Amino acid sequence: MKKVFLILVVIAMTAFTQASSNGPVLSKKLTAPEKNERQTLQKRAFVWIEGQWEIINNNYKWKSGHWVEKRVGYVFVNGKWEKKGQGWCWKEGYWKKIEISKWYSLNT
Repeated sequence: MKKVFLILVVIAMTAFTQASSNGPVLSKKLTAPEKNERQTLQKRAFVWIEGQWEIINNNYKWKSGHWVEKRVGYVFVNGKWEKKGQGWCWKEGYWKKIEISKWYSLNT
């Protein structure tokens, strides 16, 4: 019984985490309030995260691009607008786990 309950809790937490990465549906995509430039400068221990929309209390708030430390075994996938019904929904960027051999080939 405890095992079934634990599985249900994990499923619920996963569903909540995935749902919280999507914002409200809008009729039109929001445009960035600043020029969103792709950073071409390479830093060995850091990765550039492009400016993107954050979802705070079910509202969109712009977050400027910034440098963050690389995470071993992960790559950052930038956020994007997705079509939902008659509108658009922002899907936040996230860290995606990849095979460590692929990570090393990307970072050498």
